[in-house]
Amino acid sequence: MGGWVGSAYNWFDERTSMRSLLRKGLYEAVPVRGAWFYTLGSATLVLILLQLITGIFLTLLYVPSVKEAWESLNYVQQHDAFGSIVRGIHLWSAYILLFVIGLHMVRTFFSGSYKRPRELNWVTGVGLFVLVLGMAITGAFLPWDQAAYWTAVVVTNIPAYTPFVGPFLRALWRGGDAVGPVTLSRTFGIHIWLLPAILFPLIGAHLALLRKHGEFGSYVNYRGAYRSREGVDVPPAPPQRPIEPPYPATPSDELWAAPLETEDFYPYQTFKDGIVSAGLVLLIFALAVAIGAPLEATADPATTSYTPVPQWFYLPLDQLLVLVPKQLIPLVLVLPTGGVLLMLALPFIDRGSERNPFERPAVMVPGAFAVLFVVILTLLGSGRLFNL
Repeated sequence: MGGWVGSAYNWFDERTSMRSLLRKGLYEAVPVRGAWFYTLGSATLVLILLQLITGIFLTLLYVPSVKEAWESLNYVQQHDAFGSIVRGIHLWSAYILLFVIGLHMVRTFFSGSYKRPRELNWVTGVGLFVLVLGMAITGAFLPWDQAAYWTAVVVTNIPAYTPFVGPFLRALWRGGDAVGPVTLSRTFGIHIWLLPAILFPLIGAHLALLRKHGEFGSYVNYRGAYRSREGVDVPPAPPQRPIEPPYPATPSDELWAAPLETEDFYPYQTFKDGIVSAGLVLLIFALAVAIGAPLEATADPATTSYTPVPQWFYLPLDQLLVLVPKQLIPLVLVLPTGGVLLMLALPFIDRGSERNPFERPAVMVPGAFAVLFVVILTLLGSGRLFNL
C-alpha cells in the first residue's frame, strides 16, 4: 500500500512539481519576535475561507425573495439542525472576522509594518478590510426579518448624502424609491458575486506581496530597534542565522534589511498559526451551537412599534449620529469614506524609516486617539441600546 501511494505521489509530483511548491510555501525564514501577533493574518485567511464554505452551503438553502427569504431560513431554524449550525457558523465567523482583521490592521499600524517596501501590502489590506465590512453589511440584509429590512432602509439611504449622484445611487441600489424585492435581489448578487469577485483576487495579491517582502515588518524584528542613541552604546544584536529567501527583503536601508532572529515557517510558525486558527474555529462552533443565528419576525414595512437595533459594527457610526446635531449628519456619514482614504494614504504620508511607535508621535497620537474614539463610541452605543 505504501509503495503504491509513493508511486502515485511521485507520478503526481513529476507532472506538477508539488514537492518544490510545498517546500517554497513551507520552508522559509520567519521572525521569532512577535510571532504570535503574526497569527492574526493567517487567522483572517482561515475565517474568510470558513465564510466561503458556509456561504456555499447556505446558497443551497436560501431563497433570495422577499416572500420566501425569511420562510427558507425559518424552516432551516426549525427543522434542519445541520443547516441551523452552518448559518450560526457563518454569522459568528463574520463577526469574529471583523474583529480579527481590525486587530491585524491595528497591529500593522502600531508596529510600522506598512512602511517601505510594504506600502502595497497595507493598501491591499485596507481594501480587504473594506470588502469584508461590505460583505457583513450586505449579509445583514438577507434574512429579510425586521432587523434586516430596517437595516436595508437605513444603509441604502446613506448613499443619498453623496453630492450630485446621491439620489441616483440610492435608487440604483434599491431599484426604485423604496426598499423592496429588487433591493433584496441586488444585494444578494452584490453579496455572493460582486464583492467576492473583488475580494479573492485581492487576497491573492496580498499574499503575493507578503511572499515578496517577507512576513516581518514590525520594528521589534530589526537591528534598528537596538541602535545607539545620543552616544549611548547598546549591546550588539545576537548573531543571526542564515537567511533563506525571501530574506533579506528589499530594504529601505541596512537597518531594516532583515529580522534579528528567525526560525523556519514550518513547523514553528505553522504551529502557532494552527493553534490560534483552530481556537477561533472552535469558539465559532461553540457560539453557533449555543446561541445560533437569531431570526426575528418577518419584515413588516408598515410597523410603527419596531425599534431597530444596529449590528455591533454599526455602533460607532450610530452613536455618533445620536450625539451630533441634525445639521451635521451629512458630514458624519462621509467620515467613513474620509477615514478609508486616509488609511490608504498613510504609507505615503508617513514615509520616514523609523518604525518604533514611541518615536513616531506625529502618526501614533492621532492613530491612538482614533482607535480610542471608535472604542468609546462602541461602548456608549452598546450601553444606550441595551440599557447597560
